[in-house]
Amino acid sequence: MVDLPVSLETLNAFLLVLARTGAWVVAAPVLSAKGVSGVGRLSLAFALALFVAPSIPLDQVPSGTAPFVGAAVGQVAVGVALGMLTQLLFTAFEVAGTLLDTSGGFSAASIMDPLTGQPAAAFSRMFNMMFGAIFFATDGYRTIIGGFVTSFRALPVDAVPHLSGDAATVLGSAATQILASALMVGAPLLGVLFLTDVALGLAGRLVPQAGTLSLALPVKGLVALGMAGMTLALVPGHVLDLVGPASELPYRVLQQ
Repeated sequence: MVDLPVSLETLNAFLLVLARTGAWVVAAPVLSAKGVSGVGRLSLAFALALFVAPSIPLDQVPSGTAPFVGAAVGQVAVGVALGMLTQLLFTAFEVAGTLLDTSGGFSAASIMDPLTGQPAAAFSRMFNMMFGAIFFATDGYRTIIGGFVTSFRALPVDAVPHLSGDAATVLGSAATQILASALMVGAPLLGVLFLTDVALGLAGRLVPQAGTLSLALPVKGLVALGMAGMTLALVPGHVLDLVGPASELPYRVLQQ
């Protein structure tokens, strides 16, 4: 027999924690992007597991093989659920970019976004990249990771979480907040594009010979690019406004 430097119960606790952290980094905002290295995700999951495992009471770790496997599968499900619920609120920036692409006529030039693996136009890609940069430039990542670490106290490894009684209401409120945040982020540019459409329509009525309809797309494109700086100036504040609710949302939906 080989004497291990740690007990078997401690190793099992580490593996259960690693199951949750590994599943979380696959579904968490920014970390779930396809442009993030798999080695980086694994390293972060391993580091979080090393940090959290010593705080797990050993009496929460199942002793039998079948109970341990069931607990590990449950931790994977919990990690994915926590990551997806946290990611939910941050889709507001992608929605805002999609609204701007549609209004500005950029949606016709959608190409494959290497970060998400989905077709995306100019503003949608730009907002996704800006969100990732601001997320790590501010304290947003600390709040999200700190909220995930506290999940081991709110949802122990030996407990099976379930939906709270008002889960539907909470998710509905989150969806409303996504749309509201997307409109607030894109409001300046959407308003300017609307006024540009009105001006082009009036010009077409007053001077039909000018051919304003043929100039609508390039004019709206120039206006959209000119106002993009003002729109991006609003993004940092909204990232910070969503970090707190995003870290609290999983615990309002899932309960022990």
